[in-house]
Amino acid sequence: MTLLEALLALVILGLSAVGYLDVFQSSARAVQVTDEWTQAVSIAESAMEAATLGDALQAQGALGTSGRTESITGGFQRRIAVQPWRGRVHEIVVVVTTPRGVTFTLRRLAGSS
Repeated sequence: MTLLEALLALVILGLSAVGYLDVFQSSARAVQVTDEWTQAVSIAESAMEAATLGDALQAQGALGTSGRTESITGGFQRRIAVQPWRGRVHEIVVVVTTPRGVTFTLRRLAGSS
């Protein structure tokens, strides 16, 4: 094996190692984004359940309010809005904003008690 062949083998090995490192970095980034999305959905679902049970309605005082934005641990923000829909039915809208600025909106119709 000549010196030129050895250098060529090292270059090929280095390029393949860089390719693998890029794949690992992309995978780690995807896991981080998925974790953030899972937290946003969990926050929205818990807020929706609380609003459906009436906690948010009592906190806002009346239907038709636009809601207020709350900061959640980890840089998330949550906004709950309750708006009258038809008759004794109202629409509950929960918007969660992630630290990266991505929003997740959850809507549900619920009857007034």
